[in-house]
Amino acid sequence: MSIALITGGSGHVGSNLVRKLTEKGYKIRTIDFDGDHRAFEGFDVELVKGDITDYASLQEVFKDVDVVFHTAAMINLDRRYSGLIRRVNVDGTKNVCEASIKAGVDKFIHFSSVDAFYRFPIDEPLYEDRKLIDDPKAMPYDLSKADGHKIVLEYAQNGLDASIIHPTSIVGPNDFKPGIPMQALVDMANGKRKLMPNWGYNFIDVRDLCDAAISAVDNGKSGQNYLVGGEYNLYLYIAELIGKQLEKKVVFGTLPDFVTYLGIPFEYAKSLVTKQPRVITLDSIHTAQTGNKVIPSKLAKEELNHNPRPFEETIFDTIDFFQKRGLITK
Repeated sequence: MSIALITGGSGHVGSNLVRKLTEKGYKIRTIDFDGDHRAFEGFDVELVKGDITDYASLQEVFKDVDVVFHTAAMINLDRRYSGLIRRVNVDGTKNVCEASIKAGVDKFIHFSSVDAFYRFPIDEPLYEDRKLIDDPKAMPYDLSKADGHKIVLEYAQNGLDASIIHPTSIVGPNDFKPGIPMQALVDMANGKRKLMPNWGYNFIDVRDLCDAAISAVDNGKSGQNYLVGGEYNLYLYIAELIGKQLEKKVVFGTLPDFVTYLGIPFEYAKSLVTKQPRVITLDSIHTAQTGNKVIPSKLAKEELNHNPRPFEETIFDTIDFFQKRGLITK
């Protein structure tokens, strides 16, 4: 039985990978980094203590591993955390690549991000050959994903059979510790976002993303990157779908762009009290405003059998999941 190691196993992608890989008969191992095991309760998962930012801690983690799904990342758009973002997303990726090649793993699947690419022009199709972020003044998260991508390519050129996955904005069920994007959806469903800016993004169902990543084990070319996207939809349309499901209006209208910027000082003050990253920053606003509108995912469809489900199904299942957990109330 093949051993699949998931870094970031307690996260959104990790929890869905556990479910998909279990169905396919893999023996699953994940790094026990934060002691949060809710994502795989009831599943046969081997937990090994480790930290991707500490290379010395990874020796036992990678022993006898056949396939690595490197999902662990610091997703943060608050520049005050730029050092930690780089330590996890760049140094951590290098450590995981080094441990993989030393352990002789058969396949390495790296989860990057659509944000590793320059966004503009946002109206033209985004393909895998779009230039990677290389501006040192760019958003720290975006630059870290681009630099992590480059590290994986270097290892691929030196013997690591590695494929790179670039998901768009990830949505879907089985998110047990929702980050900023999914928490925003929960807040919307709970009526905490009465007005929304008229922006949109490309969204991918986490389950479809995992299917493509698992397909890459056998079908992904070494050194090749794959954009894995779904549909571009406005946030207002998401609110409409949620409202239909909950049988109530959750958003009442559009918000002028400039009003969003007024929340930055309040968010900064709140973060000082809570000691948590800011949700509203110049970087998060820029990201939300500039989602690429055309992401064909042609290569993933041709080589990884990527077949995204209808967006409406994704939203229904997501809201249903959070309702069952008691995080969304009617």
